[in-house]
Amino acid sequence: MSRPTDPAEPTRWRRAAYGLGDLGFNLYWSTVSFYILYFYTDVLGLSGKVAGLIFLVAMLWDAVTDPVIGILAQRTRSRWGSYRPYILFGAVPLALSLVLVFLDPGLEGAALVVFALASHMVFRTAYTVVNIPYSALSARITRSTEIRNELAAWRIALATIGTSFVAYSTLKLVGHFGDGDEPFGFVVTMSLFAGISLPVFLILFASVREGEMPAIGTSRPDFWGAFSSLGRNKPFLVILGATIFATLGGVLVSKLLVYYFKYTLGDETAVGLVFAANSIVILFSAPLWAYVTSKTSKRFVWRAGALVSITASLLLYANQRETIPVVVAIAALSSVGSAAAYLTFWSAIPDTVEYGEMRCRRRDESLTFGVMSFVQKSSYGVAAALAGVFIDLIGYQANAQQGQATLDALKFGMTLLPAGLVFVAFLIIGGYRLDSPTYERVLRILEARKTSSSTKKDTAEAVP
Repeated sequence: MSRPTDPAEPTRWRRAAYGLGDLGFNLYWSTVSFYILYFYTDVLGLSGKVAGLIFLVAMLWDAVTDPVIGILAQRTRSRWGSYRPYILFGAVPLALSLVLVFLDPGLEGAALVVFALASHMVFRTAYTVVNIPYSALSARITRSTEIRNELAAWRIALATIGTSFVAYSTLKLVGHFGDGDEPFGFVVTMSLFAGISLPVFLILFASVREGEMPAIGTSRPDFWGAFSSLGRNKPFLVILGATIFATLGGVLVSKLLVYYFKYTLGDETAVGLVFAANSIVILFSAPLWAYVTSKTSKRFVWRAGALVSITASLLLYANQRETIPVVVAIAALSSVGSAAAYLTFWSAIPDTVEYGEMRCRRRDESLTFGVMSFVQKSSYGVAAALAGVFIDLIGYQANAQQGQATLDALKFGMTLLPAGLVFVAFLIIGGYRLDSPTYERVLRILEARKTSSSTKKDTAEAVP
């Protein structure tokens, strides 16, 4: 059993309050994930290629903002800590940016493309300013791997509530508020989601406490040294590689699913049933996977979940009963596997911070989360761009009847192609060796160094 060191264990309430943050963030992340491509093509009238390119460029913008915010947040010192001020002061700009990104400006041609790209970049920046410090908090709250598993489970459980609400209600609310005016319906719906998120972030800020803040030097940040240390952190690199392919596969499914429901099943609003069912299944699956993790390892759980997701993709491709209940059931099976990947990802990343500190004698917790977030978002952007190009290549025409060849290709793109990408992630995660005994050893080495430093003695340790 790993023992929490400094800081002391957070109470159950504070652990739950930390997870509550992901409910708020998924009012943003899930909304954009599920519906922005549809908004661009079927509301603003942009082509799939242009819509995908906008998404890709905006996500690549995170290459600049994620690491920079990560390093700035880690070096921030205030009476509220390093990370919590960003949550407090960044919440309102983030709320406004969500409304902006789903606004129809009434422009056409190049002006519309420029507006869509600029508003998306504003949203991505605002999201980064709040989300990167939030994610990095998990490494500051505790060093206990068991508590980190619990924090990850709380994040997933409460994120699914936000995701379920967004998935099931978005298009219904757009139709209700818009009453035939879809652009207006989106603006009102996004305003509602943004308003709900604000008290959530306030509760998060008021409830969570940061542990002891590490000392910082007076010199400028050593960007090269920080990135160099991440390059020597093998567990981090393994998670990084697996995340790239798992994200590519998952995003392709989520982007193409709404088109499958609209043109194959004949009811695009019913796609919310899939997203909601997936979220509910994840809600109940995450604690079970957490229990399995405590008895096995994070590597085993990720790989087992990947096999479940691959099996569900194959079943969906082979399915000949293309009805909404059958598709929802198969998609729900896939989400059982997704829960394993989510849980493992969020509980493993903080562990790699300590490994990197042990390996390279420097702690780069916020940059670790910043780089990982950038890779996630870049992979997301690439997948969204591929989805946009893909629907153009298969002959998709917005708001028109699709040919059978187009529908068959669409089904391939949301089943077999993602399954292949998830299988690559399955192979990569096999190289993750930071299990509980190894992590315990890392903590003992760090504790010995801390003691040695306080007595001005050097301690030599073997690096696992």
